[in-house]
Amino acid sequence: MNIKLNEEKGFTLLESLLVLSLASILLVAVFTTLPPAYDNTAVRQAASQLKNDIMLTQQTAISRQQRTKILFHKKEYQLVIGDTVIERPYATGLSIELLTLKDRLEFNEKGHPNAGGKIRVKGHAVYDITVYLGSGRVNVERK
Repeated sequence: MNIKLNEEKGFTLLESLLVLSLASILLVAVFTTLPPAYDNTAVRQAASQLKNDIMLTQQTAISRQQRTKILFHKKEYQLVIGDTVIERPYATGLSIELLTLKDRLEFNEKGHPNAGGKIRVKGHAVYDITVYLGSGRVNVERK
């Protein structure tokens, strides 16, 4: 029976350092791509929230048989439903531009908007929200 006493099992310091340096390079590459992906998600969520708020305002006008409106300001927009005012501040780094829509969007008792037009939500990505005159339908499109 031959037993070798000098044979050791394991990794050398050089091998361990090489593996750790490769792993750290891969982690840095992955985490540097995450912030833009997060920023795109924030813009998409802001556009979705605005679309949902427009539809909520329209549906509330129909169900309560009263006029409702959305007022657009530089740093926020407001939903005005009867005596209730809901403020929605814009997220940091995002802007909302009124392309062809005025600074207010009103819905009558039947849910018809007073005007149609486009709103642009900008950040790292750009989304256009279109409100159609007459039907009040809302469409979101990524640019």
